[in-house]
Amino acid sequence: MDNHEDIAVVRKIEGNYVHLEVERTASCEGCAVSGICNVNDKIILHKIKTDLKLDIGNRVQVDIAPSLRVFSSFVVFIIPILTMLSFYLISKYLFTFSEDISIVISMFGLLLSGLFIYVIDKIFANKLSFKITKKL
Repeated sequence: MDNHEDIAVVRKIEGNYVHLEVERTASCEGCAVSGICNVNDKIILHKIKTDLKLDIGNRVQVDIAPSLRVFSSFVVFIIPILTMLSFYLISKYLFTFSEDISIVISMFGLLLSGLFIYVIDKIFANKLSFKITKKL
């Protein structure tokens, strides 16, 4: 799997850290975990540590690790299915509810997974694995 790379502009410099402004891409449109990338309207802002000699206004190439993309996909697509299935199986076989009630309970599990995704989004919002690959 190739790394996803974007072009960013240096907006602020604080010692070894730079604040980058990355334009949103088409792949950002349908993402449910937008907090991981700190999406703000159409601009994504990141604070990244670097040893490169940069000035405000420089354009850089930013590498997004495949592990971040896989993790966010897992959270958004797999967790809801697993939660819904777990709630159904627990209510149907452990508590021996009828099938109709178990289905309703599994829907509540789906809603709960949405809350879980929101919490994960807030926890990992500042723990990104981005890096600057080169100055353009």
